[in-house]
Amino acid sequence: MFERVALSIAAIGCIISQTTALSITESPRAEIARLRLADAFRSPSGKITLHPELVLPEPSDPTALLLRSTEVTKLSTTLRTKAKANGLFVEGSIDALAPLGKEQESARGNFPGPVPIICSMSNVDDVDSERLESMANIDGVEGVLIPFCVAKGINSVDSYVETINDGQLAKVCAEIWSAGMQPIPEILLAKGSQWAEDEVVRLIDAVKDTCGGLDPVSIVFTKEESEQEDEESDDLSTPEITIPESIEDRLAFVGSVRTTAGGGRMNQAISQLSSCNFNAAFLRADCVPGYRMNPDLNVVGGFWAAALGDLKSLKSKNFNFRSKVKLDRDVPMEWYNYQKDVMESGALGSSGAGADPTLNPDAGDYKGF
Repeated sequence: MFERVALSIAAIGCIISQTTALSITESPRAEIARLRLADAFRSPSGKITLHPELVLPEPSDPTALLLRSTEVTKLSTTLRTKAKANGLFVEGSIDALAPLGKEQESARGNFPGPVPIICSMSNVDDVDSERLESMANIDGVEGVLIPFCVAKGINSVDSYVETINDGQLAKVCAEIWSAGMQPIPEILLAKGSQWAEDEVVRLIDAVKDTCGGLDPVSIVFTKEESEQEDEESDDLSTPEITIPESIEDRLAFVGSVRTTAGGGRMNQAISQLSSCNFNAAFLRADCVPGYRMNPDLNVVGGFWAAALGDLKSLKSKNFNFRSKVKLDRDVPMEWYNYQKDVMESGALGSSGAGADPTLNPDAGDYKGF
């Protein structure tokens, strides 16, 4: 009799365990978000899709606060119509995100259509139900970038398991799915680490378990950087991992690019990601020269319009060009003949204004993207 009772208890425990494992499900809105993000991260032609990062500053005075909505709306339009970004990773407050989402959603049904917005979170502790609800109420926000392990780079599946907090991350992912969005894990890879094919598959399985048993729509891989790394370094700052063909169709794989524009480095980084079977490139704000000193949204919009136009161009990249503004001329030297709209926007400087210091290194120019 006692044996039967023990077996019954064990059976109940097994059922409860299975129910718990299957308890994390996507809301209908989250399923739509998954489809939109999957389309954004994957190109039908197999080319790398491009997703710039925006850091929306918090105004320090009332006048700037009043103008922020207009500036963010203009930036959103530029990235959608001129840069033709595939998606946007955005770091900023809820108030800063609102006009961005509104502008993107207003383009639904038109061409170019809206691009999905992914909110970047620097700390998993910042993700709470109240903030997620506010994000979900903003049109166009489809995903949330969650740092799974970014404090220290991992070099194996074992180091990943030792680093993460399964319980907390599974709860956060469940809350994001419940709110109608998609969690997107970011994994920091140790510099110089080597990943065999079976190790990569095991890592993806481990990330799935961390999420609570569901595959995320995508995973962002970022390469760990040394504190003394030079901006002009030949290091492309791309993750040193190759995606096995056996899991290419399972989810989208996104690689971070942090190299500063110039000397064709961004083009080389994109080519490197493509050779490693990545689907998309996460172009960090670090690519914009001088963005930390002066995060002018007009300059940022003009830069990304020019950069993405160059990265998507089929023209030869075997030459460099100069972007220096000559004070004794009425217009800056052309980046490309077809990018007059970028110069007219003021992003590269205007007549008599001199060169914009945010886009000019010490030498007064930079070459290529």
